[in-house]
Amino acid sequence: MTRLPEASAEPRRTRGGAGGAAPADAPSWHRQKVKIPKRVWGSGSYSPGAVAYWAQLAALGHRPDGCRAHVSVLAAYMGDSKRSAERALAELSAPGPEGEPELTTVRRTGSDGDGETAERRVRPAARGEHFAYVPVLAAKRLRRPLFVLYCALAYATTTKTPVTAAELAELLAVTERSVRRMTDELEGLGWITVHRRAGGHGRHLYDVHDLPLQPVVAAPGGPDTHGGSGAHTDGGSLAIKEDAGLTDESTTTGRGGFRRRRDDGKCPAPPVDTVSNRAGGNYPVAAVPASLRGRVRRSAPPAYAGPQLTLSRDAWAVVGPVLDPVADLLPDVSAFVMRRIVREVLRQVRNDGIWPEDIRDQVARMRAWTPTEDLTDPGRWLLGAVLPVRSRCGRTGCHWGFLAHTGQPCKACAEIDQARTRERSAHPPHTGARPPRRPAWHECTDCGRPSRQPLPAGLCRTCA
Repeated sequence: MTRLPEASAEPRRTRGGAGGAAPADAPSWHRQKVKIPKRVWGSGSYSPGAVAYWAQLAALGHRPDGCRAHVSVLAAYMGDSKRSAERALAELSAPGPEGEPELTTVRRTGSDGDGETAERRVRPAARGEHFAYVPVLAAKRLRRPLFVLYCALAYATTTKTPVTAAELAELLAVTERSVRRMTDELEGLGWITVHRRAGGHGRHLYDVHDLPLQPVVAAPGGPDTHGGSGAHTDGGSLAIKEDAGLTDESTTTGRGGFRRRRDDGKCPAPPVDTVSNRAGGNYPVAAVPASLRGRVRRSAPPAYAGPQLTLSRDAWAVVGPVLDPVADLLPDVSAFVMRRIVREVLRQVRNDGIWPEDIRDQVARMRAWTPTEDLTDPGRWLLGAVLPVRSRCGRTGCHWGFLAHTGQPCKACAEIDQARTRERSAHPPHTGARPPRRPAWHECTDCGRPSRQPLPAGLCRTCA
């Protein structure tokens, strides 16, 4: 009896898999799924990178201690740089279209007084809100725009909503041809299965998978030019005749689409008038001259997306009583300006030796003197008019010519003002009339002929 040789055991993979699929010893989070609200991936208010980081933060938030990963750890999870992770977190921390941020950061301090890694919490989907239920592995393995397209297809498949390339292109802010290319890429990676022309009205049907189905094979040849003039013939402009393979996917003219037509030479193009264009180019001249245009309204400044203000217990013990007279104005001050105000108060206390009570008296006195309707910008008012120490006598207890504790006028500043008044009164202005200017020409009293030299008896040589 002939015995066949035993087949070699399949090597056990440690990384990769079928197009990013989970290997045999994959961790449990490879099959973890999260609910991403439609307001995050379907509103167009957030970048694809921010959507992917939202999914990663939501997955880490399911841990018993919450999401306590450092920024560098999050960047390593997503395969990005630390700067890219910080940019995505700042975008999620800024107020969204509804006025609430998608990411909330909670600072914590240990029992020994040292700071711990901040806990980050994402705003979950509310009751009755639409969401896409997608695996976390897709956020890690797919490109960011592909992940947003994957979320859209997962939502459409679950809700049984037929979608078209034009609708997906409007969601991703790209052209229809780019959406078709991205859909083919997702299908090639094994994350979806496309049943072409199988739905109603000739639409495609999609099957969305939690894990890729087949490995990815690198396409031979050079890089794709994505619709430009390159080596490939699938969408380039090197062919001199119309090809059915190039014109099979006809699109509309909306959103940057194109339409190919056969040029038979029967309808020649009309002549183009470039006389009125600038320098004969394709730049039309403005209808209104620049001198007659009104002022262009500047766009609103972007919302502050930096870190929030945090103070230690000792710093707040100094700054809190100082700013107590203007506590009603602080909610209208931005975090950036508030940080500058706190630094100015601490600088005067620590470096200039000014007592906090003196600064508080100055703030209370200026608040009482300034009408409320004039405080249109409280932060600028505090930094420009209240906190700066402007005293003519140079004493630390004098602010704007008034003593810090009593509010009485400063005698030294009053003496300086009196001395300046005496100096101005010692030199009165010249009030006498200016002498008349002598004329440059002399005229003969008889014939009226002009002369540069003075004329004896008022007569020229001829008349004399």
